[in-house]
Amino acid sequence: MSEEPKSFTGRTRRRTVSPSVAVMDVAARLMISAGGIGTIVAVMGVCLFLVWVVIPLFESARVEDIHATGRSAGPTLLHQGIDEYRLLTWTLSDDGVVRVYRADDGQLRDEIKPFEKRKITDVSSLIGSDSMVFGFADGSVQIAKLGFKTRYVRPDDLDDSTRRALDASEPHVPVNFERGVIQSIQGGQLRADEFEFSAVATEPVFDGKILRLTHSSSAAGMVLGAVVEKDDVRTLNLVTVSESTSLFGGTKLEFETPQQIDLPQRESPVMFTGLAEAGVDLYVAWEDGYMARYRTLDPNNPFLAETGYLAEPGAKITSIGFVLGRITLVWGDSKGQVHGGFAVRSTEPIEAGLREVQLNKGSQYAFAITKTLSESGPPMLCMSASPRGRLILGGFDDGTMRLYNVTTEGLLATVSVPDGRPVERIVFAPKQDGLVAVTDQHQYTAHVDPLHPEVTPGAMFAPTWYEGYARPDHVWQSSSGSASFEPKYGLIPLVFGTIKATAYAMLFGAPIALLAAVYSSEFLHPRAKATIKPTIELMASLPSVVLGFLAALVFAPLVEKVVPTAMLSFVTVPFSFVFCAYLWQLLPPHISLRWAHWRIAFMLIPVVMGALMAVVCGPLVEKMLFAGDLKAWVAWGPEKTSSSQMIYQSAVGGWVLLLLPLCAIVMSLLINRTISQKMRHLSANITRTQLAFMDLGKFLGGTAATIALALGLGTMLNAAGFDPRASLMIWGIDFSPIDVYVQRNSLIVGFVMGFAVIPLIYTIADDALSAVPEHLRSASLGAGATPWQTAVRIIIPTALSGLFSALMIGLGRAVGETMIVLMAAGNTPILDMNLFAGFRTLSANIAVELPEAPKDETHYRTLFLAALVLFAMTFVVNTVAEVVRLRFRKRAFQL
Repeated sequence: MSEEPKSFTGRTRRRTVSPSVAVMDVAARLMISAGGIGTIVAVMGVCLFLVWVVIPLFESARVEDIHATGRSAGPTLLHQGIDEYRLLTWTLSDDGVVRVYRADDGQLRDEIKPFEKRKITDVSSLIGSDSMVFGFADGSVQIAKLGFKTRYVRPDDLDDSTRRALDASEPHVPVNFERGVIQSIQGGQLRADEFEFSAVATEPVFDGKILRLTHSSSAAGMVLGAVVEKDDVRTLNLVTVSESTSLFGGTKLEFETPQQIDLPQRESPVMFTGLAEAGVDLYVAWEDGYMARYRTLDPNNPFLAETGYLAEPGAKITSIGFVLGRITLVWGDSKGQVHGGFAVRSTEPIEAGLREVQLNKGSQYAFAITKTLSESGPPMLCMSASPRGRLILGGFDDGTMRLYNVTTEGLLATVSVPDGRPVERIVFAPKQDGLVAVTDQHQYTAHVDPLHPEVTPGAMFAPTWYEGYARPDHVWQSSSGSASFEPKYGLIPLVFGTIKATAYAMLFGAPIALLAAVYSSEFLHPRAKATIKPTIELMASLPSVVLGFLAALVFAPLVEKVVPTAMLSFVTVPFSFVFCAYLWQLLPPHISLRWAHWRIAFMLIPVVMGALMAVVCGPLVEKMLFAGDLKAWVAWGPEKTSSSQMIYQSAVGGWVLLLLPLCAIVMSLLINRTISQKMRHLSANITRTQLAFMDLGKFLGGTAATIALALGLGTMLNAAGFDPRASLMIWGIDFSPIDVYVQRNSLIVGFVMGFAVIPLIYTIADDALSAVPEHLRSASLGAGATPWQTAVRIIIPTALSGLFSALMIGLGRAVGETMIVLMAAGNTPILDMNLFAGFRTLSANIAVELPEAPKDETHYRTLFLAALVLFAMTFVVNTVAEVVRLRFRKRAFQL
């Protein structure tokens, strides 16, 4: 048997793998696989958690547990209500009697007769308030407070029969107690509820019979509005009520003399009178659909602002009232249509306004029909507005009760009363968790759970017409200091802000990072690279909050003082670099080679030269193109016609600002296709110095031609009437590139976020370029190509997949950035392409609002939906980027 041959060292080579190496190989394989699988599981886990939190947003509202009690025929109901625990209900009849019933069995618990047999003609109440005003046939009014009083009772204070009834009943089941009920609640406490009526004042105010009555309360006092009839003539009356305090602590209401206003005399009865929020408008509606709007901002000088028809010809108003906030008016007609609307700022009748409208332009507002809740079906006979949101309950002629969200125009739930009779009256519970409805035979109570009615796909991603807006718009405003606030959960401004922040950050950072990577990989001396590359990579360790702090408190105020200089530096610094590069070519070869290792130090010269050029030329350019004040120029509008403002009318400067980069690209392509090709043919017959001078002349001539082209095009566009400052609304987004200057704006964010994305893009791009096989580089140089030609035509195409990966990493860093955009962008959710305006991103919005959002409420879940949208955006972008990267990689392998 022959022996195994030995190597030249005399040792026998082992042909088996060492057990320790095999174990380490298996361990490494398992760890790498576990890490990859764990990463995928973690990402999917985040996605599933976001979906799990978001799903309840789109669940349907519920109206359930309908409970009926009998109702005997009697006086006409004027008003009704239910307590916050849904134990007691009350009704007010036209006979002036307030009756209190148990909600579970309809048992009468109390009966109050506070009006001394006077005939009540109308009642005015405010949504979510226990203050009410009663009007009488003799022209007098009574202000009172109606509501339920809750108190906690000690067991020792109960009589024996009540104690035995509580012991025999189930927990939380109420039993009769005094004039109300009592129930055992959590912790063994006893809670008693009973109805209270307390009259505040009764005064003879109006001269005639009150037909319709309304009131509005504010910090300045109360305003009463009433339609009064005397001698078959109807007039509109306004009274201001003020409150005074005596020396002994008592309060007294003082009624001023009524202000009479002419009212259109129509045969149709007056259906509704209502004062809008703070008493700015007073609406009077007739049964035939005719409506008059009076401007009552000054109660002592009211005037008729607008008249027209709410309903179609032949239709009658069947129910009408305000929603929470008393801005939006909702009405239903006999044809089954249900609409809503409010006054918007306009001096002309609007397309979505009243039928046969007559508008007084002095009011500055016009009524707009902005909501369509139902286009056909049974008539809505009654309605009730929620005290906690923009919801209404409607009772219909076919016995159905429907829950609507007025903001989103959505039908949330529909349920029928068991007896199928028309619903005569309906009212929300104070906590928006229940209702009480009345037919001619029964009284019904039900549990209401609207869930998250403000969030719909249309409300988040389509323009919605909100109160106070002249048109449908994309708006995000999740909270306010007012209880009657209308939440706005439009995600488009946040998505737009995220895209805008990413675009400006990449526009500033990506070119610098990629060019720096190309230079350090192909031209920089290895010794210098060993110092410079780690220094740039250290920039990635700068905390975002520090960069945001510097941007908000240092860069933004500084740039605001020298805006023209800062803007011009983006032109002068690159110009100085290229200009000095052409000057370097003029040096004799032996000198340029001798000083080659000082090239990095010499690069500081064009930076300083470019900065000095911007400082010197900035004020001159501002004076020539922007009438001496750039910030005043961008803020100019056609409405500013004074002589001091007209100097900013010319738009040439703005067009030059926008067109200069485009003109530079066009001129560069044009020169490369014409002059550069001719110079290549001449290069063989001229010296190096002559060619360098020709290159310098070509650059300076191209620069002058670029500026001339931008000025020429800007002058032509200005003469044609085009202005970059003019609003350009497309899909609700203002694409005007120039508008009012704000200190914390996109320019600042793009500049500072560059410090965050440049190190990431640079490092990965440099590694990708350095990983290109050396034989490709040597072959290109050996074939006579210059280092620049080698870099552009060989190295970059080969490393394109790596460069693309670097850009995607930087893009992901920019998309997810929070603190910089939060501190430097103004955090304003607006849809504006203006370079000098701020924005709000998805990530910054989540960081700011999530700590304040109540858990599991609409706001909380909507923020998680915003996070899911951000996740989806990055997932889609990264997936597409990976497909493109693989395609580039396949092409590179073919080399």
